[in-house]
Amino acid sequence: MNRKIMAVALLLVSIALTSSIVSAGLFDSDNKSDDLNVSNIEIKSEGYSMYKVNCDLTPKKDFNYLEMEVIFYDSSDAVVGKSPLAWNINDAKKDQLIKVSGNALTDDSSARPVKAEVKFKDSSFSSSDDAIYSENVTMS
Repeated sequence: MNRKIMAVALLLVSIALTSSIVSAGLFDSDNKSDDLNVSNIEIKSEGYSMYKVNCDLTPKKDFNYLEMEVIFYDSSDAVVGKSPLAWNINDAKKDQLIKVSGNALTDDSSARPVKAEVKFKDSSFSSSDDAIYSENVTMS
């Protein structure tokens, strides 16, 4: 009887741990925040290493400051460009739709990015790890 109770208890603990890991987002490739709604991300080449990054942003709370960072990767996942300040705004208000339009660069014109990581941060020039929102975008 004690073995059955122990087995059930172990099973319940395993299920609880697994669900907490999944709900913590450890398996997600994107870090999406409840504080920002980001949609319609588009990245278009403008030639000579320059890319235009557009999206719609709706803050779910007031922010004193927001900025967007864009990191480009090639087909081997090597970083081929990093724009730590592609766009920024002061005094972003809760539930206000903001049409984001920024510029990002690759390291040279021969770089061919296949994906980009778009990050939003709420303090100027903070670390990439401090992003409050991050999304991977596949480029064509």
